[in-house]
Amino acid sequence: MISIAELIREVSSIKLTSDELATMVTAAEHAIAMNSVTIATLVVGSRSGQDAVASVNIAAKSLSDAAASVRTLSKTCDDCIANLSK
Repeated sequence: MISIAELIREVSSIKLTSDELATMVTAAEHAIAMNSVTIATLVVGSRSGQDAVASVNIAAKSLSDAAASVRTLSKTCDDCIANLSK
């Protein structure tokens, strides 16, 4: 059977990984959003270009949502650690 201290270490590891992942996904979201703006200025007047920009914006939103989910995981880990430490 796993001890509380071991469980806290494992949950802390998950939290650290989720924090790192949230940072990476957020950076990717910002990079894609910036590229979307650049592409939008280059494709003015092109329907297919505007469709591409819309697709990139959807991808950026999906990454933003994913980062939020991972931050929720991190917060849940904090709560779990706090409860285990009581």
